[in-house]
Amino acid sequence: MYRHNLGLLGTKAKECIVISLILIILSAVVSLFNSYFNSSEFFVYQAREIEKLFEGRKDFTVLARDVLNARSDIAYIKLLDKNGIIIDSLGKESFIGIKKFNFPTVDENTVIVGLREMGNKTFIFHSLLWSVVIGAFFSVVSILTILIFFTRDQNTYFERVINAIKRVSRGDFTARLDIEKAIEKDVLMIRLFESFNQMVDQLRRREETARETQRFQPTVIISEKKEEARLRMVTALIAKISGFEEVSGRLGTAEFSSFVTEYRKAASSIVSDYGGVIEALLQDEIVALFNVPDEQDKPELRAVCAAVEVLQVLGSMNRKRVVEGKDPIKGKIGIGAKAVQFYSVSGIPQGVKEVVNLAREISKDAPLWKVLVSSEVYKLISDYVDAKEIEVKHGTSFSILAVEEGVIQL
Repeated sequence: MYRHNLGLLGTKAKECIVISLILIILSAVVSLFNSYFNSSEFFVYQAREIEKLFEGRKDFTVLARDVLNARSDIAYIKLLDKNGIIIDSLGKESFIGIKKFNFPTVDENTVIVGLREMGNKTFIFHSLLWSVVIGAFFSVVSILTILIFFTRDQNTYFERVINAIKRVSRGDFTARLDIEKAIEKDVLMIRLFESFNQMVDQLRRREETARETQRFQPTVIISEKKEEARLRMVTALIAKISGFEEVSGRLGTAEFSSFVTEYRKAASSIVSDYGGVIEALLQDEIVALFNVPDEQDKPELRAVCAAVEVLQVLGSMNRKRVVEGKDPIKGKIGIGAKAVQFYSVSGIPQGVKEVVNLAREISKDAPLWKVLVSSEVYKLISDYVDAKEIEVKHGTSFSILAVEEGVIQL
């Protein structure tokens, strides 16, 4: 009887392995196809977003330079006349893997934009990897389901494995399987527990890395040459849409996307007018830097003036929404400044991420429709603004009430 069960167990195990391999291969193929399809659609979406930035704008060189500074996925931008002759060209064409898109301007010229494919290749690889992991999960579940019917003495441990898998599938990467004395002689069970723990550790580290990368990726913080460094105050501005997830879920996708695109376009133009650089356009945030890459006069005051105008534009857009019977989309802005190291030759800053994180914390504390600045920023601009001191979670900050007109000449 024992030999019969053992032989049946081996047959079932082989069938499980075959089914598992089929599941893994199918999930990988489907994911690969889906990734390439989504990658193509994502390129089209990026091109349309850039096209909207150039609508109605005649200062091609200034806008193109700002876009190249803000978007690391753009390789080059060109402007051609009606006869196909190049009028202006910015960026580099030497990158490998470029997708080219073109669109007409209001004066019947043509703008050509080259988008880099490297970020999408990483997206495809990650999607494929996750599909293989999901297929592996189904494989483990199917193998364990078969084994449970033929190894009654190990039902307790298999139940622990299944419960742990359920926890991981819900996003809980703290699940672990401890090896007890009762299974110290069961080599197969020990290997199963150790493999599960290693897999969870890898998933947790990958999740933490992906979360940190998505949150903020500064584009100009590393110098490849050893140069003499000096300190310079860098100012960061974080314009935040309040309750982003709730608002985006309540409104239709097309309506919300159109609003955000128009708002980002207007805010980017204002920041550029005051000498700022758009560092990142995140889901609920616009990240801008002042006093980089070139040194500026009164960079903190430039950031405050830009922030006030950005909120005024957002308020004007919302008044139009209210007239149309639509829900308003509220915003707030935080501004922080910190001395960071600059390389004297290349002008590349170190530690920009710290300044951005400081401004982000201030923006979280900011009241709705207010510009909140740190005490360090207020000391530098106190002669030109009226502000109200308020106590927040991260210390004393100042809410801007008014700014002296004509201080910054555009």
